[in-house]
This record gives sequence, structure tokens and C-alpha cells, in this order.
Amino acid sequence: LLTYIPTFQHFSKIKNMQDLLRDFKKLVTNEDNDSALSKFDEIKRMMVEMDSLPPICADGPNAESERELTKEALEYAVLLSLNLGDKDLFQKHISCLRPYYTSSSIDSELKNTILGLNLLFLLVENRLADFHCELELLSEPQRQHPAITFCTQLDKHLVVGAYDEVLAAAAHPPVAIFSFFLTSLLETVRINIGECIAAAYSQLSVTAAREMLMFSSDEEVLSFIGEQYPTWTVMNNHTINLLGVRPTKAEEIAAMRLITQNLSYATELERIV
Repeated sequence: LLTYIPTFQHFSKIKNMQDLLRDFKKLVTNEDNDSALSKFDEIKRMMVEMDSLPPICADGPNAESERELTKEALEYAVLLSLNLGDKDLFQKHISCLRPYYTSSSIDSELKNTILGLNLLFLLVENRLADFHCELELLSEPQRQHPAITFCTQLDKHLVVGAYDEVLAAAAHPPVAIFSFFLTSLLETVRINIGECIAAAYSQLSVTAAREMLMFSSDEEVLSFIGEQYPTWTVMNNHTINLLGVRPTKAEEIAAMRLITQNLSYATELERIV
């Protein structure tokens, strides 16, 4: 009977991986992005030589350690992608992490934060079907984690159009790294609020617009209007004139036709009853 005995080479490989990972995590935390990318390239070269990793998943004396170290490296690679502001890289690393989260029986410290980041990304991209599919894959304890409940609450606020609640929640994320995606979400929410303002008002003060859009200064309001709503006329930096401005969404609604249909449905229901 032959028994496999780990060699010094196997233990040395694990030690090298641990050293590289320690340095990589420090570089990501300090946002030294160029050095972190270089260090991650070294880690990837080591990963290629590990048969214990997906898709081969060969068992061995160090297989579990190699998988856990690789999982942690990929988690910090996700954080690195956010430091770089690279959404494509973020999606790539999330995809690489999936088999480790599915097969591992040990939850890492960052797992729920990473899952929350993915949910937030799907919300920002308006991929609501994917958002709810991902949510269904989570266990009940995971759904109770602050990083996950934050995303589910945001989804509810967006569905009912409670944009003030979205902006208020975005000001207090459970994890600082969430701010990367929240910036994009806030921009989208403010554009939606702007559409509502254009449909509801013919004239509005800059101060009132600042409160509705939840900006901290009039200068931010004027800059936002200049970029997103160039057809709005700002008079003396004090009053916004929206006369003649019709939002696209409002034009798409045939009000009289909808009223006629609803009255017709009500009449038919009354006859049935």
C-alpha cells in the first residue's frame, strides 16, 4: 500500500502563494493599483499550475488550501476592479468566483459583501431579472446580511419610485466600496426625478430643484441641468423655466385613451356583477 506524502515543493508553493496574497491584499487596501495588478499577475501564474482549481478540481493534500487562497485572491481582485473603475473586470472576477462560492463549505469574511456588490451592480445596470435570479440563490441567513438587505431595500424603493428613499439610503451604504456603484445609481435616479419635474412644473426655483434632486448646493443643480437638461432655461440663476418642455415619457402616455379604456373596463365589470 502506497501512501502519498506531500513534498517540500508542495509546502513551498503554498507558502509562496500566502506571501503573494498577503502583499496583494495590502496593495489593494492601499489602492496602489499598478502594483496590485502586477502582483495579481504573479498570483495568476501560480493558479495556472494548480490542478486543484476549477475546472480540473483534482484532489490532493493541499487542494483545499489552494482553493481557499485562490478564492481570497479573486475576492480582492473584485475590489481591485472597483478601485480601477472597471466594470468589465468586475464581472469577469465575479464569474471566476462563482465555482468557489458554490463548492466551498466555508464562508469567507468578504463573501456577503461581494455578493452584495454584484446585486448592486445588477440594479445599477437595470438588469432586474438577473438581480432577482441571484437573490433566489441566496440562503435566508445571507439575505439578512446588511450588504444584501441594503440592495433589496434599494430595489423596493426603485420599484415604487421612492427616489428620496433611494438617495437617503445611498448616503449611508453598509460598506464604503458600495459608493462606486451608488454614484451611477444616484445619477440615474436624479435623471428620473428630473423627468418628473418636467412633467409636473412649468416653473421652479433653483432652491426647490436643489431640494428635490437632493444636491447640497445651487451650483451642483445648475451643473446637472446644463449636462442633463439643456432645454431648461435658468433665469438669473434663480428660476428654472420649463414652459414648452415635454419629457419623452409624458408624450408616450395617451391619457384620454387610457381614461376611456378604464371607464370601459369599469362599465363591463359593473355589468358582470
